[in-house]
Amino acid sequence: MKISLINASPKMSASNTGILLDALVRHIAAGHEIHRRRLGRKTFATEVLREIATDDVIIMGFPLYVDALPSNLLSMLIALEDCLKAEDCGEMTVYAIINNGFYEGRQTCIAFEIVQNWCARAGVRFGGGIGQGGGEIIGVMKKFHGAYGLFRQTERALIALAHSIPEGMPVGIRYLNPAFPRFLFGFLARHFFWRPLARKNGLRMKALLGKA
Repeated sequence: MKISLINASPKMSASNTGILLDALVRHIAAGHEIHRRRLGRKTFATEVLREIATDDVIIMGFPLYVDALPSNLLSMLIALEDCLKAEDCGEMTVYAIINNGFYEGRQTCIAFEIVQNWCARAGVRFGGGIGQGGGEIIGVMKKFHGAYGLFRQTERALIALAHSIPEGMPVGIRYLNPAFPRFLFGFLARHFFWRPLARKNGLRMKALLGKA
């Protein structure tokens, strides 16, 4: 089984997408040929696209951008489509792992629809995947490994996905939230992300809350 693992996060390092993909790879059984690819700001060269088109499975990981795909991934998929049609890749299965900064994993539903529609157009099989909410907390935890229980459901979903990938089996879409209340998510986001980020950029809360 040849697997193409594509990290399409616009972040060039320390991406939450990378953490999730690393966690997935740990659960894929040994003996499979995994091609890890990092998509930068530009799409892959034609030779790389042709190599991807010969793989059995594509797993694409990316963060949600305005309820859709990052532009670098969209450009890559448009270019890859012709290569897939030329190779007649009807037996290929495409999975997606999408994370977003909202609490609700279901916020990724439109992005999944885009991926599914692209699969139909490219003539490949849509295998489903994971839509993960609270993505920024994954980055705070640095190492995934269940993220101290906050993402235990995600860990289980990744294991189930890893077991299905070698067979190219569709798994459906699982929308997952962090394992703690939404109000606590908002509190943590304000005090450990947005306010420190504002101070880092020389902004005070009084100015941010003032009328325009």
